[in-house]
Formats: sequence, structure tokens, C-alpha cells
Amino acid sequence: MEVKENLKTLANSILDSYETRVRTVNVLMDQSYHFFTEHQLELDEMMERLKDNLARAESLRKRDFDRMTRDITERQHSQEEGVDEVFDHFKEEETEMIGRLRKIIISGNRSSLEDVEAIREDILKRQKERENSIIKVLKRFQIEQEELGIALKRLLSKGEYVRIKDFKLMLKSLRAQHGIQDTELDHIMEDLEMVRNWVQAEWQAVARASGQ
Repeated sequence: MEVKENLKTLANSILDSYETRVRTVNVLMDQSYHFFTEHQLELDEMMERLKDNLARAESLRKRDFDRMTRDITERQHSQEEGVDEVFDHFKEEETEMIGRLRKIIISGNRSSLEDVEAIREDILKRQKERENSIIKVLKRFQIEQEELGIALKRLLSKGEYVRIKDFKLMLKSLRAQHGIQDTELDHIMEDLEMVRNWVQAEWQAVARASGQ
């Protein structure tokens, strides 16, 4: 009986700490999303300024500008929506996972507590997949926002001397960079990796205790 109560106390303590960490990650994700959306608004404004400059300097029709940049702008806004969707999915999945573990602990019987080890691998695997999805979306969005911002600033600095050939070269360069983005998206966020390792070690401790 004492072993079971000790196991419940340990499991609750671990889950409380993990839930706090998940909330922290959620706050950081919300902050990141706000930053990216604000930056996207700045990029949209710069794109409009470049459109006006080319219309004046090169008589480039605005509808032609929109046609030439459609894939770039659609890609940016699609990624913004993707970030929002992935964040929401992560929050839902983590809430579901915590709820499952809470039910196991509340049930109070030793066999259920021992089931924690049985589902641990599945939980950590799914968690890693979710985190990697977040990382890829964030890194892609961040990298491409920065690349577009640098390219736009370079052309805007030319003012009335900007030329269509410069504009076309910018678009060609951006599309080429998009083609190699996936090779740069396999890095793991340090904070999330630390959380995962910590959870794995603590659940192993629970499993060892349940064997007493």
C-alpha cells in the first residue's frame, strides 16, 4: 500500500512539473507566433512599397507585379497559417496526453500505474513527432522571412533607380533558396529536447519504483 501511495505521489509530482513546462513552451510558442505575424505585416508593407517604386521607375503594372510575386506571397501566408495550425495541434495533443496520465494516476490501482511505462514510449514518440513538426515550420518560416526581408530592403534601397531586372533576379534567388530549405530544418530546439530527455528519465524512475 505504501509503495502504491509513494508511486502516486511521485507520478503526480512528475506530471505537475511536466505540465508547468508544457505551459511554458506554449507561452514561448505564442510569443514566437506574435513576432512572426508582426514581421509578416512589415514584409507585406515592404512588398507594397516595392510595387509602387517599380510602377514609377519602370512602369511595371501592379497586376503584373502581383502575378510575378504570387507564389512568394502565397507561400509566406500559407506558412503563417501552418504555424498557427501546428501550434494549436501541439497544445491539443499535450493536453490530451496530460489528461490520460492524470486518469491513470487517479485510478490509484498499481496495475494502472504500471501501465504508465507501457504507454511512455508511445507518448514520447508522438511528442517528438509534434515537436519536430513545430521546429520545421518555425525554422522554415523564420528563414524565409529573413531572406525575403533582406531581399526587399536591398531593392528598396535603390529607390527610383530600381529596375525590373533586379526584381526578377530577387525572385529567382528566393525561389532557388526555397528549393533547399528542407536540408536546413533537421535541427532540434534545445529547450524541447531538454524537456523530452527530462520526462523520459523521470518516467523511467516511476517504472523502476513500480517494480518494487
